[in-house]
Amino acid sequence: MKKTNNTRKIAAMIAAMALTAAMAVPSVMMSASAASIEITGISATEAHTFEVYQIFTGDLTDGTFTNLRWGTGISQYDSAAVTSGELVPSDTIDAITALTGTDKEKANTIISKITPSSTKACDDVVSDSGTASITGLADGYYLIKDVTNLDGKDDANSAWIIQVAGTVTNLAIKNAKPSVDKQIHDEPADAETGHTDTGWGESADHAINESFQFKLTATIPADSDLTAYETYKLMFTDTMSAGVTFESIESVTVGGTAIATTAYTANKVGSSPAAAPANGDAGISWTLSIDDIIPLIPTGQTLGSDEIVVEVIYNAHLNENATISTASGNDLEVNNNKVKLTYSNNPDNTGAGTSKTGETPEDFVWCFTYEVDNTKYKVSAADGNELPGAGFTLYSDSAKTTAIKLIDNGNGTYTVADQNAASGTVTEMTSHADDGIFNIIGLDAGTYYLSETAVPADYNAAEDITITITATHVENSGGTAANLTLGGDNRANQVVDTKNNSLPSTGGMGTTLFILGGGMTAAAAGIYLVSKKRAKEECAQ
Repeated sequence: MKKTNNTRKIAAMIAAMALTAAMAVPSVMMSASAASIEITGISATEAHTFEVYQIFTGDLTDGTFTNLRWGTGISQYDSAAVTSGELVPSDTIDAITALTGTDKEKANTIISKITPSSTKACDDVVSDSGTASITGLADGYYLIKDVTNLDGKDDANSAWIIQVAGTVTNLAIKNAKPSVDKQIHDEPADAETGHTDTGWGESADHAINESFQFKLTATIPADSDLTAYETYKLMFTDTMSAGVTFESIESVTVGGTAIATTAYTANKVGSSPAAAPANGDAGISWTLSIDDIIPLIPTGQTLGSDEIVVEVIYNAHLNENATISTASGNDLEVNNNKVKLTYSNNPDNTGAGTSKTGETPEDFVWCFTYEVDNTKYKVSAADGNELPGAGFTLYSDSAKTTAIKLIDNGNGTYTVADQNAASGTVTEMTSHADDGIFNIIGLDAGTYYLSETAVPADYNAAEDITITITATHVENSGGTAANLTLGGDNRANQVVDTKNNSLPSTGGMGTTLFILGGGMTAAAAGIYLVSKKRAKEECAQ
């Protein structure tokens, strides 16, 4: 009588644990009464394969088993060999009914003691449509293992569920997995679209050598499936285009709380020996790994019960290899940078994460930078009138108090420099000896003021020029490129100096007549004075 009562207690315990054990480990344990097991909620992106093992059998009445016997699909329980068809020992039943802790903890304990045999209850069941149907099973408890190899796929294996069912069992298997997003920071006041009030978005524009930030975000959903994992690994793989230079990691947070640098590992991909990314590394791919985020989750948040956000912010800048945008365009792959996330996706029979990991698709951001072209002429903007040697300064303010530092490329082009640089920069550009150009490469959107600050001899300085660069950019609908609308005033300039003449000239005989006229007047005055003197002398005689 005791055995029958305890058997019923086991059935009741299993029924109570049905929901909380849904993600205990990477298989599904459930009961059937000579009926079908219908599984829904399987990922439709990857075909899943299930193995089916009978663990317990017995007499099923009104959803409760009595006379519990070992099934054909179990070889060991708690490391002790078992024989199919034999009654489950009383001490085993007593130990199961005496388990304490939460329903999930009880379920994990039972499941961890089961070793499946090589005898399957039926042929493997393959799902390629998001659902699976298992039919023709005798009364009993069944272990259904998701044996799909999802290593490197953006998918997760299902987990055991312990449940007492009637003639038809319907189960929703959830393959909970995280997502990843990469954003770039820009000034919120800029005209670009697709940005939040804080300036984060999928696209931005910046000057070359201007520091800005990228943000990598992994979001782990609040899903009870994830309670299966005793450890949970995340690894960001970030790839920067050739025109982007790494500076430093600003912060790493889990659940909004900063974690210590010892809690994660950052390494350049392909570095041997392993080396962390360093200030000045350009166009690199690098990883940031957290072997187990669970102990890093702040108090009050729990994996599976709460959405957990893991965030990485790092500093970078555009370098001289950045692609320069000179015109509007759609589907531009300009200075694109991307991230993917590798994550635990297959808990084993103890609930601990294994080496199997999933991998999200890559997420992209885009960074634009611009150019202003200038040519210096004498008298008129015509071929052959290019004027070398004129000096120009670009200011960021109308009062012309802040000159923009530049790098002289030696060919009439100037690249925007690090504005905090103490050496190696110039503020005055010189029109090139060959073609009179002084082009400015790598400007952010905004307003600038160009002034001629060194005027060639015999010429008058040109008037100051106000330059505006306007840009609207947004990621395209497919997330694979960006669209740019570029505008503004004076993004290409012909700067003309007039000739410096000492006196105005009317041409023809004008000047000659002026000189002759002056000479004749002087001669007449001399004749008059001589004649007057002679007249006085004659009167005196």
